[in-house]
Amino acid sequence: LYLGITIPIVTIVHTNESQSEMRQAVTVAYYLPEVLQDQPPHPFDSDIIIEEWPSTIVYSRSFRGITNEDSIMREINLLAEILESPELCLQDTFIIAGYTNPAAANRHNEIWFLQRP
Repeated sequence: LYLGITIPIVTIVHTNESQSEMRQAVTVAYYLPEVLQDQPPHPFDSDIIIEEWPSTIVYSRSFRGITNEDSIMREINLLAEILESPELCLQDTFIIAGYTNPAAANRHNEIWFLQRP
């Protein structure tokens, strides 16, 4: 089953404890359309898994442009400065949500902080 592109495309990144460096391993996730959520198609590739994410509170900030390690770290630091209580969020896990084609020059993105469970 071909799903096409679903938006946002989310990339889960992890940092060290001081939030000064990103870890190399990232996870890219795609939204499964609602019509397929009750009975998702089974992936043929063992590297592809289907996860159900629990409801959570997300703090986000929009930004434009490319996403690379420098821009992601800059956006993590900017959102942390804006939040009154950043300690309420996970401190080493962040999500970059992309809403436009990755090849586009002026992409619309968001940085997400997840509230601690």
